[in-house]
Amino acid sequence: MSQASPESTEYFVESIREDNVGLFVSFVKHQDRFGHVVALVQGEDCTPVFVSIEGAQDDDDWPESPPLQEVHLEQRGKNNVAMLVGKAGESHWSVAVEPTAEPGRIRFSIACRLQDYPMRICSRYGSILEEKLEPTLELDGPWVWKINGVELCVDVIPQDQFPTPEIPATPNGFEVNASLDLEPFPKTIQWLYEIWVR
Repeated sequence: MSQASPESTEYFVESIREDNVGLFVSFVKHQDRFGHVVALVQGEDCTPVFVSIEGAQDDDDWPESPPLQEVHLEQRGKNNVAMLVGKAGESHWSVAVEPTAEPGRIRFSIACRLQDYPMRICSRYGSILEEKLEPTLELDGPWVWKINGVELCVDVIPQDQFPTPEIPATPNGFEVNASLDLEPFPKTIQWLYEIWVR
């Protein structure tokens, strides 16, 4: 298991509220793929909170997060949208990372074209906070971490055509475990989740 390191990068997506609180997602090269770091923005301060847990080049066909070898940024209005693609084994992945209409919120949309049943299929994040914080799961709501007086929230977005992913979380991070539908292989599955501040 390895993690992308939080370094400066030209590839980023951000969503900041009028009170200068929000999120900054930077994409960093890690061996043969791009990982990303999610940071909390409070005015001039930027606190890295989560880092994607990436597989290694010699990983099996099912790494711990989508293996994304290419990243492209597109400007939509005032915001950047990141589009990433990659491959592991016989599976192909695509990801879009974009601010939502609500400032301070970023959506991750993942799709994977599968040829066979996966050993695992998820998006995993490790906490890189100096102090590990216990998250709280709200009833029918998100996981919440309280950081520097701000609540950072994570939750999945249900879709009618796919089972809702599970999203376990601990002080060490969280993961979004995609669920398979009953359609035959080969097939494409999707999962969505959002990270936001409140």
